[in-house]
Amino acid sequence: MAVISMNYAAWLADFVYASYGVVPIQLLEDTGIGEQNLANPAAEITEGQHVTLLRNAMRLSRDPALGLELGIHRHISTLDRFGFAMMCCETFREALRVGNEYQRVIGRFSGRLLFLSFHEEGRNASFQIEVAPELGDLAQFAVEEILGSILSNTRWVTGRELPVRELCCAYPRPAHWANYRKYFSCPIQFDAPRNQIRFDASFLDTPLPLASSHAALMYRAHCQRLVGQDLADPEGLVAGIRARLLTSADCTLTLEACAEALSISARTLRRKLHESGCSYQDIVDDARASLARRYLESSRLSVETIAERLGFSEPTSFSRAFRRWTGMSPRAFRNRDSQVGAHGHPHRPPSDPS
Repeated sequence: MAVISMNYAAWLADFVYASYGVVPIQLLEDTGIGEQNLANPAAEITEGQHVTLLRNAMRLSRDPALGLELGIHRHISTLDRFGFAMMCCETFREALRVGNEYQRVIGRFSGRLLFLSFHEEGRNASFQIEVAPELGDLAQFAVEEILGSILSNTRWVTGRELPVRELCCAYPRPAHWANYRKYFSCPIQFDAPRNQIRFDASFLDTPLPLASSHAALMYRAHCQRLVGQDLADPEGLVAGIRARLLTSADCTLTLEACAEALSISARTLRRKLHESGCSYQDIVDDARASLARRYLESSRLSVETIAERLGFSEPTSFSRAFRRWTGMSPRAFRNRDSQVGAHGHPHRPPSDPS
Protein backbone atom coordinates (compact mmCIF):
# COMPACT_ATOMS: atom_id res chain seq x y z
CA MET A 1 0.00 0.00 0.00
CA ALA A 2 1.47 3.34 -1.05
CA VAL A 3 1.81 6.09 1.53
CA ILE A 4 1.91 9.82 0.86
CA SER A 5 3.87 12.52 2.66
CA MET A 6 1.91 14.75 5.03
CA ASN A 7 3.66 17.66 3.29
CA TYR A 8 1.16 17.37 0.44
CA ALA A 9 -1.86 17.40 2.78
CA ALA A 10 -0.44 20.43 4.64
CA TRP A 11 0.19 22.29 1.38
CA LEU A 12 -3.31 21.41 0.11
CA ALA A 13 -4.86 22.70 3.34
CA ASP A 14 -2.95 25.99 3.02
CA PHE A 15 -3.87 26.36 -0.66
CA VAL A 16 -7.63 25.76 -0.37
CA TYR A 17 -7.80 28.06 2.66
CA ALA A 18 -5.93 30.88 0.93
CA SER A 19 -7.76 30.44 -2.40
CA TYR A 20 -11.27 29.41 -1.36
CA GLY A 21 -11.58 30.11 2.37
CA VAL A 22 -11.93 26.41 3.22
CA VAL A 23 -10.68 25.92 6.80
CA PRO A 24 -8.57 22.82 7.59
CA ILE A 25 -11.17 21.20 9.84
CA GLN A 26 -13.58 21.14 6.88
CA LEU A 27 -10.99 19.76 4.48
CA LEU A 28 -10.04 16.98 6.93
CA GLU A 29 -13.62 15.80 7.45
CA ASP A 30 -13.93 11.98 7.33
CA THR A 31 -10.18 11.54 6.73
CA GLY A 32 -9.15 10.52 10.24
CA ILE A 33 -6.37 13.13 10.05
CA GLY A 34 -6.10 15.51 13.00
CA GLU A 35 -5.40 19.16 12.29
CA GLN A 36 -2.31 18.94 14.50
CA ASN A 37 -0.88 16.21 12.23
CA LEU A 38 -0.55 18.69 9.36
CA ALA A 39 2.45 20.22 11.16
CA ASN A 40 4.29 16.87 11.38
CA PRO A 41 6.55 16.57 8.29
CA ALA A 42 7.41 12.97 9.17
CA ALA A 43 3.76 11.87 9.13
CA GLU A 44 2.14 10.08 6.19
CA ILE A 45 -1.36 9.57 4.83
CA THR A 46 -2.88 6.63 2.98
CA GLU A 47 -4.25 6.53 -0.56
CA GLY A 48 -7.77 6.44 0.87
CA GLN A 49 -7.17 9.55 2.96
CA HIS A 50 -5.70 11.27 -0.08
CA VAL A 51 -8.81 10.55 -2.16
CA THR A 52 -11.09 11.81 0.63
CA LEU A 53 -9.04 15.01 0.90
CA LEU A 54 -9.39 15.62 -2.84
CA ARG A 55 -13.13 14.95 -2.85
CA ASN A 56 -13.58 17.31 0.10
CA ALA A 57 -11.53 19.99 -1.66
CA MET A 58 -13.56 19.60 -4.86
CA ARG A 59 -16.87 19.80 -3.00
CA LEU A 60 -15.95 22.70 -0.72
CA SER A 61 -14.11 24.85 -3.28
CA ARG A 62 -16.89 24.50 -5.86
CA ASP A 63 -14.23 25.11 -8.48
CA PRO A 64 -14.45 22.75 -11.49
CA ALA A 65 -10.90 23.80 -12.43
CA LEU A 66 -9.46 22.85 -9.03
CA GLY A 67 -7.22 20.11 -10.45
CA LEU A 68 -5.60 22.50 -12.91
CA GLU A 69 -5.18 25.17 -10.22
CA LEU A 70 -3.58 22.71 -7.79
CA GLY A 71 -1.07 21.64 -10.41
CA ILE A 72 -0.20 25.18 -11.47
CA HIS A 73 0.36 26.40 -7.91
CA ARG A 74 1.87 23.28 -6.35
CA HIS A 75 5.18 23.79 -4.56
CA ILE A 76 8.12 21.55 -5.45
CA SER A 77 8.51 20.70 -1.75
CA THR A 78 5.40 18.51 -1.98
CA LEU A 79 7.54 16.09 -4.03
CA ASP A 80 10.07 15.72 -1.19
CA ARG A 81 13.37 14.03 -2.18
CA PHE A 82 11.93 13.06 -5.55
CA GLY A 83 11.69 16.74 -6.46
CA PHE A 84 15.22 17.43 -5.27
CA ALA A 85 16.52 14.43 -7.25
CA MET A 86 15.17 16.11 -10.38
CA MET A 87 16.42 19.60 -9.51
CA CYS A 88 19.99 18.37 -8.97
CA CYS A 89 20.31 16.84 -12.46
CA GLU A 90 22.57 18.34 -15.13
CA THR A 91 19.89 18.90 -17.79
CA PHE A 92 16.12 18.91 -18.15
CA ARG A 93 16.34 15.67 -20.16
CA GLU A 94 18.14 13.94 -17.30
CA ALA A 95 15.59 15.31 -14.83
CA LEU A 96 12.72 13.85 -16.87
CA ARG A 97 14.41 10.45 -16.98
CA VAL A 98 14.72 10.52 -13.20
CA GLY A 99 11.07 11.54 -13.02
CA ASN A 100 10.02 8.62 -15.21
CA GLU A 101 12.03 6.13 -13.20
CA TYR A 102 10.94 7.15 -9.73
CA GLN A 103 7.48 8.73 -10.14
CA ARG A 104 5.86 5.97 -8.08
CA VAL A 105 7.70 7.14 -4.92
CA ILE A 106 5.57 10.32 -4.89
CA GLY A 107 2.56 8.32 -3.78
CA ARG A 108 -0.82 9.82 -4.66
CA PHE A 109 -1.80 8.53 -8.14
CA SER A 110 1.57 8.79 -9.88
CA GLY A 111 3.10 5.57 -11.13
CA ARG A 112 0.07 3.54 -10.06
CA LEU A 113 -3.18 4.90 -11.46
CA LEU A 114 -1.68 7.70 -13.51
CA PHE A 115 1.47 7.31 -15.56
CA LEU A 116 3.55 10.16 -16.96
CA SER A 117 6.17 9.52 -19.63
CA PHE A 118 8.18 11.72 -21.98
CA HIS A 119 9.11 10.99 -25.59
CA GLU A 120 11.55 12.57 -28.03
CA GLU A 121 11.22 12.45 -31.82
CA GLY A 122 13.52 14.70 -33.79
CA ARG A 123 12.70 18.33 -33.05
CA ASN A 124 9.61 17.45 -31.07
CA ALA A 125 9.26 16.15 -27.53
CA SER A 126 6.15 15.35 -25.54
CA PHE A 127 4.77 14.41 -22.17
CA GLN A 128 2.13 11.69 -22.32
CA ILE A 129 -0.32 10.88 -19.52
CA GLU A 130 -1.98 7.46 -19.27
CA VAL A 131 -4.82 7.00 -16.80
CA ALA A 132 -5.92 3.68 -15.30
CA PRO A 133 -9.69 3.08 -15.49
CA GLU A 134 -9.75 2.56 -11.72
CA LEU A 135 -9.48 6.34 -11.24
CA GLY A 136 -13.09 6.58 -12.37
CA ASP A 137 -14.65 10.03 -11.92
CA LEU A 138 -11.34 11.43 -10.63
CA ALA A 139 -9.57 10.78 -13.94
CA GLN A 140 -10.00 14.22 -15.52
CA PHE A 141 -9.23 15.95 -12.22
CA ALA A 142 -6.00 13.94 -11.91
CA VAL A 143 -4.98 14.65 -15.51
CA GLU A 144 -5.61 18.37 -15.06
CA GLU A 145 -3.49 18.41 -11.90
CA ILE A 146 -0.64 16.72 -13.78
CA LEU A 147 -0.98 19.12 -16.73
CA GLY A 148 -0.65 22.04 -14.36
CA SER A 149 2.19 20.46 -12.40
CA ILE A 150 4.19 19.86 -15.61
CA LEU A 151 4.25 23.63 -16.12
CA SER A 152 4.99 24.47 -12.48
CA ASN A 153 7.61 21.74 -12.00
CA THR A 154 9.37 22.86 -15.18
CA ARG A 155 9.64 26.36 -13.71
CA TRP A 156 10.96 25.02 -10.41
CA VAL A 157 13.50 22.72 -12.06
CA THR A 158 14.76 24.93 -14.92
CA GLY A 159 13.80 28.45 -13.87
CA ARG A 160 12.14 28.84 -17.29
CA GLU A 161 8.75 28.32 -18.94
CA LEU A 162 8.14 25.14 -20.92
CA PRO A 163 7.91 26.06 -24.66
CA VAL A 164 4.61 24.25 -25.26
CA ARG A 165 3.62 23.75 -28.90
CA GLU A 166 0.31 21.93 -28.44
CA LEU A 167 -1.89 20.53 -25.68
CA CYS A 168 -4.03 17.45 -26.41
CA CYS A 169 -6.69 16.20 -23.99
CA ALA A 170 -8.45 12.85 -24.35
CA TYR A 171 -11.79 14.14 -23.06
CA PRO A 172 -14.45 16.61 -24.25
CA ARG A 173 -13.90 20.34 -23.83
CA PRO A 174 -14.86 21.15 -20.21
CA ALA A 175 -17.01 24.09 -19.16
CA HIS A 176 -13.96 25.65 -17.51
CA TRP A 177 -11.82 25.45 -20.63
CA ALA A 178 -11.03 29.18 -20.34
CA ASN A 179 -8.69 28.18 -17.50
CA TYR A 180 -6.72 26.15 -20.04
CA ARG A 181 -6.35 29.23 -22.24
CA LYS A 182 -5.13 31.14 -19.19
CA TYR A 183 -2.15 28.83 -18.67
CA PHE A 184 -1.49 27.25 -22.08
CA SER A 185 -0.69 29.81 -24.79
CA CYS A 186 -0.77 27.22 -27.57
CA PRO A 187 -3.28 25.31 -29.72
CA ILE A 188 -5.49 23.09 -27.54
CA GLN A 189 -7.25 19.98 -28.85
CA PHE A 190 -9.97 18.17 -26.89
CA ASP A 191 -11.39 14.71 -27.71
CA ALA A 192 -7.82 13.83 -28.72
CA PRO A 193 -6.52 10.25 -28.90
CA ARG A 194 -4.34 10.81 -25.81
CA ASN A 195 -3.42 13.30 -23.09
CA GLN A 196 -0.26 14.96 -24.32
CA ILE A 197 1.82 18.13 -24.05
CA ARG A 198 4.09 18.71 -27.05
CA PHE A 199 7.08 21.01 -26.80
CA ASP A 200 10.34 21.97 -28.50
CA ALA A 201 12.86 19.13 -28.04
CA SER A 202 15.78 21.56 -27.84
CA PHE A 203 14.49 22.55 -24.39
CA LEU A 204 15.57 19.11 -23.13
CA ASP A 205 19.19 20.30 -23.21
CA THR A 206 18.46 23.18 -20.83
CA PRO A 207 21.10 23.16 -18.04
CA LEU A 208 19.64 23.18 -14.54
CA PRO A 209 20.68 25.99 -12.17
CA LEU A 210 20.93 23.72 -9.10
CA ALA A 211 22.81 20.87 -10.78
CA SER A 212 24.93 18.85 -8.35
CA SER A 213 26.21 15.38 -9.21
CA HIS A 214 26.84 14.52 -5.54
CA ALA A 215 23.40 15.63 -4.37
CA ALA A 216 21.75 13.94 -7.37
CA LEU A 217 23.33 10.59 -6.46
CA MET A 218 22.26 10.96 -2.84
CA TYR A 219 18.63 11.76 -3.65
CA ARG A 220 18.42 9.05 -6.33
CA ALA A 221 19.76 6.48 -3.89
CA HIS A 222 16.98 7.43 -1.48
CA CYS A 223 14.37 7.11 -4.23
CA GLN A 224 15.81 3.74 -5.24
CA ARG A 225 15.49 2.49 -1.66
CA LEU A 226 11.84 3.53 -1.60
CA VAL A 227 11.21 1.76 -4.91
CA GLY A 228 12.93 -1.36 -3.56
CA GLN A 229 10.74 -1.32 -0.47
CA ASP A 230 7.65 -0.91 -2.62
CA LEU A 231 8.62 -3.75 -4.98
CA ALA A 232 9.23 -6.04 -2.00
CA ASP A 233 5.48 -5.88 -1.36
CA PRO A 234 3.42 -8.06 -3.78
CA GLU A 235 0.87 -5.30 -4.32
CA GLY A 236 3.62 -2.78 -5.04
CA LEU A 237 5.35 -5.20 -7.43
CA VAL A 238 2.19 -5.75 -9.48
CA ALA A 239 1.51 -1.99 -9.50
CA GLY A 240 5.06 -1.33 -10.69
CA ILE A 241 4.79 -3.83 -13.54
CA ARG A 242 1.38 -2.50 -14.52
CA ALA A 243 2.72 1.05 -14.57
CA ARG A 244 5.53 0.08 -16.94
CA LEU A 245 3.12 -1.76 -19.21
CA LEU A 246 0.66 1.11 -19.38
CA THR A 247 3.39 3.58 -20.32
CA SER A 248 4.77 1.30 -23.05
CA ALA A 249 3.50 1.71 -26.58
CA ASP A 250 1.09 -1.22 -26.59
CA CYS A 251 1.29 -3.06 -23.24
CA THR A 252 3.49 -5.75 -24.81
CA LEU A 253 6.68 -5.03 -22.86
CA THR A 254 8.61 -8.27 -22.37
CA LEU A 255 9.32 -9.53 -18.87
CA GLU A 256 13.03 -8.94 -19.44
CA ALA A 257 12.48 -5.34 -20.56
CA CYS A 258 10.11 -4.71 -17.66
CA ALA A 259 12.64 -6.10 -15.17
CA GLU A 260 15.30 -3.78 -16.58
CA ALA A 261 12.93 -0.82 -16.24
CA LEU A 262 12.33 -1.78 -12.60
CA SER A 263 16.10 -2.08 -11.99
CA ILE A 264 15.94 -5.76 -11.04
CA SER A 265 17.01 -8.92 -12.85
CA ALA A 266 14.54 -10.97 -14.90
CA ARG A 267 15.27 -13.94 -12.64
CA THR A 268 14.41 -11.92 -9.53
CA LEU A 269 11.21 -10.66 -11.13
CA ARG A 270 10.12 -14.20 -12.04
CA ARG A 271 10.85 -15.37 -8.49
CA LYS A 272 8.92 -12.51 -6.91
CA LEU A 273 5.94 -13.11 -9.19
CA HIS A 274 5.98 -16.82 -8.37
CA GLU A 275 6.09 -16.06 -4.65
CA SER A 276 3.15 -13.68 -4.98
CA GLY A 277 1.09 -16.17 -6.99
CA CYS A 278 0.88 -13.89 -10.05
CA SER A 279 1.87 -14.53 -13.64
CA TYR A 280 3.39 -11.87 -15.85
CA GLN A 281 0.96 -12.68 -18.66
CA ASP A 282 -2.00 -12.16 -16.33
CA ILE A 283 -0.72 -8.66 -15.49
CA VAL A 284 -0.19 -7.94 -19.21
CA ASP A 285 -3.75 -9.06 -19.98
CA ASP A 286 -5.12 -6.95 -17.13
CA ALA A 287 -3.29 -3.85 -18.37
CA ARG A 288 -4.42 -4.35 -21.96
CA ALA A 289 -7.99 -5.00 -20.83
CA SER A 290 -7.97 -1.80 -18.76
CA LEU A 291 -6.75 0.27 -21.69
CA ALA A 292 -9.20 -1.40 -24.05
CA ARG A 293 -12.14 -0.61 -21.76
CA ARG A 294 -11.00 2.99 -21.40
CA TYR A 295 -10.62 3.46 -25.17
CA LEU A 296 -14.07 1.97 -25.78
CA GLU A 297 -15.73 4.03 -23.05
CA SER A 298 -14.09 7.42 -23.45
CA SER A 299 -12.89 7.70 -27.05
CA ARG A 300 -14.29 7.50 -30.54
CA LEU A 301 -11.49 5.26 -31.77
CA SER A 302 -12.63 2.40 -33.98
CA VAL A 303 -12.25 -1.18 -32.79
CA GLU A 304 -9.67 -1.67 -35.54
CA THR A 305 -7.60 1.29 -34.30
CA ILE A 306 -7.81 0.13 -30.67
CA ALA A 307 -6.69 -3.35 -31.69
CA GLU A 308 -3.68 -1.89 -33.50
CA ARG A 309 -2.85 0.43 -30.60
CA LEU A 310 -2.84 -2.50 -28.16
CA GLY A 311 -0.48 -4.54 -30.32
CA PHE A 312 -2.92 -7.01 -31.88
CA SER A 313 -2.14 -8.06 -35.44
CA GLU A 314 -5.82 -8.44 -36.36
CA PRO A 315 -9.07 -6.92 -35.02
CA THR A 316 -10.49 -10.44 -34.71
CA SER A 317 -7.66 -11.40 -32.34
CA PHE A 318 -8.45 -8.37 -30.20
CA SER A 319 -12.17 -9.20 -30.21
CA ARG A 320 -11.47 -12.75 -29.02
CA ALA A 321 -9.17 -11.50 -26.27
CA PHE A 322 -11.65 -8.83 -25.17
CA ARG A 323 -14.46 -11.39 -25.00
CA ARG A 324 -12.20 -13.56 -22.82
CA TRP A 325 -11.51 -10.61 -20.51
CA THR A 326 -15.06 -9.26 -20.19
CA GLY A 327 -17.50 -11.82 -21.60
CA MET A 328 -18.55 -9.27 -24.24
CA SER A 329 -17.39 -8.23 -27.68
CA PRO A 330 -15.83 -4.75 -28.01
CA ARG A 331 -18.85 -3.41 -29.88
CA ALA A 332 -21.31 -4.84 -27.36
CA PHE A 333 -19.26 -3.31 -24.53
CA ARG A 334 -19.27 0.12 -26.21
CA ASN A 335 -23.02 -0.06 -26.89
CA ARG A 336 -24.06 -1.46 -23.51
CA ASP A 337 -25.31 1.91 -22.21
CA SER A 338 -28.08 1.80 -24.81
CA GLN A 339 -29.15 -1.60 -23.51
CA VAL A 340 -29.96 -0.61 -19.93
CA GLY A 341 -32.84 -2.50 -18.40
CA ALA A 342 -35.56 -1.46 -16.00
CA HIS A 343 -33.28 -1.79 -12.97
CA GLY A 344 -30.51 0.32 -14.47
CA HIS A 345 -28.19 -2.58 -15.30
CA PRO A 346 -26.87 -3.33 -18.76
CA HIS A 347 -28.25 -6.42 -20.44
CA ARG A 348 -25.39 -8.68 -21.51
CA PRO A 349 -26.33 -10.41 -24.75
CA PRO A 350 -25.87 -14.20 -24.74
CA SER A 351 -23.86 -14.02 -27.95
CA ASP A 352 -22.47 -11.41 -30.26
CA PRO A 353 -20.82 -12.19 -33.57
CA SER A 354 -18.59 -9.09 -33.77
